[in-house]
Amino acid sequence: MVGVPRSKGCQTCLQRRVKCDLTHPECLQCSRRLMKCPGFEKRWKFCNQTSGLIENKPRARSTRHARPTQLRSAPVASSNGTIDERVEPNLVVRAFDLQGKEIFCSFLLASFPAQFASCGGRVDVNWIDYARQPVLDAPQALTWAFRSIATLHMGLTYHDPEKITSSRHMYSQSLKYLSDLVSHPRYQRGAETLAAAILLNIYEMRDGISPLSWLAHAQGLATIIQLRGPEAHRTGFGTTLLKSCRSILVSEAFIRGGRCFLDKPEWQTFLREVVESETKSSRGSKLGILVDRAFIEVSCCPRWLMETRMLLEAPLDTAPSTSIPPLELLRRMTQSRDTLSIIQQQLEIALSRQGTPVIDTSWEDFIGPIAFNFIGAFAQSAMNGIRLAIALLDHLVGLVRAHLLLYEDNSGDCLSSSSASGSPRSFIVNPWSDLGSHSAAWQLDFDPDYGLGLFYMTRETAGWMDRMMMSMGLLGVRPRGTLPTY
Repeated sequence: MVGVPRSKGCQTCLQRRVKCDLTHPECLQCSRRLMKCPGFEKRWKFCNQTSGLIENKPRARSTRHARPTQLRSAPVASSNGTIDERVEPNLVVRAFDLQGKEIFCSFLLASFPAQFASCGGRVDVNWIDYARQPVLDAPQALTWAFRSIATLHMGLTYHDPEKITSSRHMYSQSLKYLSDLVSHPRYQRGAETLAAAILLNIYEMRDGISPLSWLAHAQGLATIIQLRGPEAHRTGFGTTLLKSCRSILVSEAFIRGGRCFLDKPEWQTFLREVVESETKSSRGSKLGILVDRAFIEVSCCPRWLMETRMLLEAPLDTAPSTSIPPLELLRRMTQSRDTLSIIQQQLEIALSRQGTPVIDTSWEDFIGPIAFNFIGAFAQSAMNGIRLAIALLDHLVGLVRAHLLLYEDNSGDCLSSSSASGSPRSFIVNPWSDLGSHSAAWQLDFDPDYGLGLFYMTRETAGWMDRMMMSMGLLGVRPRGTLPTY
């Protein structure tokens, strides 16, 4: 009797050894993976050979001595591939994906060491945990995204152009599957869809064949995150996904000249609630919490830049098309600048204790689960991002105040109360000083090496992707036409 599968599932589910829901005409397992369901017709049918065996039993006894010779001379079934591929075709694919995910983990630790160290232990599921967990029904977009990054990392590490070319083909394959996921109403809000989009964005950053293509595609990340809503990112892997790409969203908003959706009231409230929940968590880090609070203010900076530009470029005889009145804009920017200045002072005081002998455990409580050997890289990039944000707000506040002094004769009392904060200057020469000097000065560019000599005092700096992530998206953003500072 030929072995017949007892399950009534489709052939794909039987081969993947997952439970089929038997939905006709196509099962939901195949639909979720955007694959064509082969149907439920069985390839093998039951055939009772008992009667034939009984009839041939005497004949079998008479030829039992010849059987060993026949067995030895029987030809081996020819088939391409190994025995693993003939018995279980998916076994080789699974082994390849497992190896690729381990290479991806190596890529993550090599390219984003400070980023991973700063939040890997503070979230429920980090990227390495997510990559290593067994997922039987992962969408093809995510699978090919892991493969493309792993192959690219191998190609760049060993200077193998063939692997780099192969990784680009894998990237194109993943992008095609991602397009199908995004256009599907059922899966466009899924965590796997957002994860695949983030990985493809990181691939573009690392490949560098089109230097700023990752900024153009960052708008797709913003769309998916907004479709998912704040609650999808409160716990679990959703928190990791948002923290992984939030700096990219800020950089993209600066370069585009618009606002980042994270400055909307519902998202600002959500970000504050996430920070407050971490203060009560056993995995919380006071250092990480300070940086997260700074990011809440930094995420509003693209809007303040846009509002200031619209205010100053409006004709004198017409009201500006800003959504915030000038005095309210001045008040909010001043408040944000002062908040960042307080966070900067708290970080400087806390980090001044680094490397000094501490009897109690206050320093360990301050850094929390962040690895000690990455504190310097994390804190330095975060401090540079905060300084850049303060310098930007300081310049914008000065522009708005000068505009109001020229065209608002009766606003002197308001202005004097606004300027009473006395916030310290971040730089002797403000890197944003060209903003507002002419219309083209409002356009920003991204230079990954901009400001290395100005912001980093040592030669040992993290890679530009890690620096950009840890600086909340500000390191590398510069006014167009500004000469690079190395």
